[in-house]
Amino acid sequence: MTTEVEMKFFVSRDLDADLERWLSRQTVQSSSDAQLGNIYYDTDDRLLRSWQCGLRIRSQNGQREQTIKCGGQAVAGLHQRPEYTTAVGGEWPELGAFPATIWPAGTDLGQLQAALRPQFRTDFRRQAWRISPAAGSVIELAYDRGIIAANGRELPISELELEVVSGDAVHLFALARELVALGGLRLGSQSKAQRGYRLAGLTPEPEVRRMGFVAVTPQMSAAEALQAVFGFALEQWQYHEQLLLEQPSLAALTQLRNGVALLQQTQLFFADLLVELAPRHWQDELGWLEQQLGWLDEAQALERLTAERGHYLRNLQGHAAVLAALQARQQALPTLASMQQLCQSYRYTRLLLDISHWLWALQQQALPARALQPLPELACQVLEESWQELHGPELAVPHLDDDSYLMLVGKLRRNLLAGVSFAALFDAEQQQGFRLPWLNLLRRMEELEHFAVLDQLSASLPTKVRLELGEWLTERIAPRLVELDQARLQALDMVPYWRESEI
Repeated sequence: MTTEVEMKFFVSRDLDADLERWLSRQTVQSSSDAQLGNIYYDTDDRLLRSWQCGLRIRSQNGQREQTIKCGGQAVAGLHQRPEYTTAVGGEWPELGAFPATIWPAGTDLGQLQAALRPQFRTDFRRQAWRISPAAGSVIELAYDRGIIAANGRELPISELELEVVSGDAVHLFALARELVALGGLRLGSQSKAQRGYRLAGLTPEPEVRRMGFVAVTPQMSAAEALQAVFGFALEQWQYHEQLLLEQPSLAALTQLRNGVALLQQTQLFFADLLVELAPRHWQDELGWLEQQLGWLDEAQALERLTAERGHYLRNLQGHAAVLAALQARQQALPTLASMQQLCQSYRYTRLLLDISHWLWALQQQALPARALQPLPELACQVLEESWQELHGPELAVPHLDDDSYLMLVGKLRRNLLAGVSFAALFDAEQQQGFRLPWLNLLRRMEELEHFAVLDQLSASLPTKVRLELGEWLTERIAPRLVELDQARLQALDMVPYWRESEI
């Protein structure tokens, strides 16, 4: 068995000339150029995939080998997973040649072997170079170009992969940083197998998904939970990055932002531990990315207000003038196309690469005593501190105006992210019963942002339309504030779940 440590980049431009110049500055031990054919196998009910395994037979120069890659992790483009490779005589896998220990207990290997079926294939040219960036270190760079094929459909392959052959993975990150400076590279968390399963119709088409809860357990230490929350946030981020590039929408971009926001909040949740760990040189750049996404709340409000030619505003006599002002403001905001470009920019890719490098370094370093703090103790502390920040005097007054509610939106979002990180430790019914009223309250507060956008735009409208819009807003805001006050005071009376539960 080997543990594969590799980094994958998707290539979006012709890289040949720049790559050749870059290679001329490296110490290249050897190179190869081959055409590779791969057939991926699974059962009809995708049993191997349910075990997080990928099985393929690769053909090269008349020789065949079978490889099974087992469950591992892929975080910010860095893939780490155990794999087993053996020679094979024909075009069909021979499962008995793999170690018996890789199969779940009770697996009938003969039955599994008989149930295997080809699922899809990949055919690509692989140019590979073995580079020695330092004594005792060898990194393989592979440039793959070709197709994934299934059911008469095809997807292009254009990928760069860096893999540690020997030595320290720190050199992999150093080479990766040089490569991304060439431009046209984007860190990829999707393997060829994942893309192939999707093309074959064996996995559902991706869609926007709300955050669930990080899969933390009471047995975890603070350090283990830190890595779990970081991995969860990055997965949310990169999943929606890919979705944004394929199916651009404000909803996908918003969920990408939620992943970024969770990363920011995680640094506060684990602040005492993080000061004793490796420096986070990427913090300022993460703040830069948050700023690039700061227009999203207004964009979502405008999207709703202008939907179906401003149907939401249909009862206004000055409907046309208001709609025109909203659409003009909409056009002044960044576009989804500009956000797609951002996701493929050097600065953005370098940020993800630096976070990946930091997480890898975290796994290598000796951890301080604080890292062993039991997670339940830390979780209750963080949840209580977050609750106290939200549960200030300004929240307990009988009535709040719309501006006060708008100022609370950020606090409530941060508080709910603490729940995303730690709620899985607690009784599901108790934590959901506590969180749901606050989630509903947040949605109602966010609706006030729509009215705030209209109010800001009113100054540019003709006097008659502005006055009518002001009356329209007053009629709608007043009853919503009553509802918000009632919901807020009821939610404040609930006992927080982390005080009730025993972990």
